[in-house]
Amino acid sequence: MDLKTAHQFFRELERMIRDLGIDTTYVEGIRSPQLGDTLRILLPVTEEGHPVITEVMVTEFTGELDLLHLYSTVIAAFNEKAGELPRKLSEWNILCPLGAYGIYEEEGQLFHKYTFPFPRQLAAEALAEQAMGLVELVYSILSEKYPEILEYAAQ
Repeated sequence: MDLKTAHQFFRELERMIRDLGIDTTYVEGIRSPQLGDTLRILLPVTEEGHPVITEVMVTEFTGELDLLHLYSTVIAAFNEKAGELPRKLSEWNILCPLGAYGIYEEEGQLFHKYTFPFPRQLAAEALAEQAMGLVELVYSILSEKYPEILEYAAQ
């Protein structure tokens, strides 16, 4: 996906998400503009509106395929039960229908990540529609598990 198409994709996805009343922020990459820029979504995963930060990024993969990444920071800090998480992650991941949970140890965060390969020549609007569907699936996965996940979050 070239840079122009990537920007069209992000604009379209951002519009779709904002139409739902969800806040977004566009974050430019290190040497902006570049592929690898990120759309950050404050995704509410409970009826009370508890948010997780979900980041959407596009990267190159092969000559034919690029990758769409959805990375959600679910917990930003752990409580005293954090030692139980590696075992819990194994349980959650074996049953997780899309993506996987992990621990980003440097920052002490629990995350969920899903990577979707797509044809490099896919139109921006078509990718935005697919990405929106994936955001909805990630939402359903996180919202179902969120009450249990909260047991490991610092207050």
